[in-house]
Amino acid sequence: MTYHHIPTGVARGSVRCVRRVLRLFSPAWLSRHLLALALIAFFIYMGRWQWTKGESKHGTLQNLFYGIEWWIFTAFVLYLWGKMIMEEFRPSQPKPTDEAQGAPAPATVGAVPAAVTSPDGRTDVGSAVARPDAPLVYSAVAVPASLAATPPDDEDPDDEELDAYNRYLASLRSRGSA
Repeated sequence: MTYHHIPTGVARGSVRCVRRVLRLFSPAWLSRHLLALALIAFFIYMGRWQWTKGESKHGTLQNLFYGIEWWIFTAFVLYLWGKMIMEEFRPSQPKPTDEAQGAPAPATVGAVPAAVTSPDGRTDVGSAVARPDAPLVYSAVAVPASLAATPPDDEDPDDEELDAYNRYLASLRSRGSA
């Protein structure tokens, strides 16, 4: 009888693969699998029903196209389901790193950045503004500073035409309520 030697690195790698596959059987993943399978079954049923409805003597071309559309929905669910599984195995985004590794720390709403606190711990309220490129964190969701709290582009405080229009609307309102 011949025994084959399995290198240590291969054995460890296979255990990692098994652990990755077992992640797909967690309660969260089981609910995703169940939802995907239910959607696929429903879309196939609806596609077949619409197709047979379109082939009947009272059916129209619209029913046939709806039948095709349900199959497209099925393909979309299959694609997204596969994409989620592949993302679980090979994430496209790197895992978050610690501040010690050089990643910029996000600015937190209500928190004062370390750059504006004085050495004795007091806050310089006049300059309590985060870096303009630092992302803001709202409820543990990072939002780029370029998207957070931007003033409307269509409002100009010195717009005379807008002021005249607002005065006109105010006069109409005062006439209507009188």
